[in-house]
Amino acid sequence: MIEHEITTMYNTKYVCRYNSDDVFLDTDDINEETKNQIRNILYRNDLLHIFDIDEFDEVIVNKVIQKLYEMLKQNTGFYSLLQKVSSKIIGTSGSDYEYFGLLILYSFDYLHQSHICISELLETGNVSKTNLDILYTLVG
Repeated sequence: MIEHEITTMYNTKYVCRYNSDDVFLDTDDINEETKNQIRNILYRNDLLHIFDIDEFDEVIVNKVIQKLYEMLKQNTGFYSLLQKVSSKIIGTSGSDYEYFGLLILYSFDYLHQSHICISELLETGNVSKTNLDILYTLVG
């Protein structure tokens, strides 16, 4: 069963930190460039935790994303989102491009909300309208 295999390779309990407001304190004396560098490091760390790996392994990540895609394309709301992302970013949509839409959802701008939606789908078999709407809004 694909879903069971994915849940052993994908950490649905992990909460992304890179985009959290509480990463920095008001009293931190850090310029924007340094904050961005720290957020980028946290983003990469979040990816490692989500895929439950200690160091980046393209083979493992691609395997999990491919299995996720096979599952996500069965969900009408999520598939529609993948079409929107691929159309917006790549300029076209179609069965060959929705997979790239999923890859884009793991980028810095979307990971924090994509992970919430994907985790919810893996855990419950559904994505709430609220969470999916937030992701749709982020995509634009």
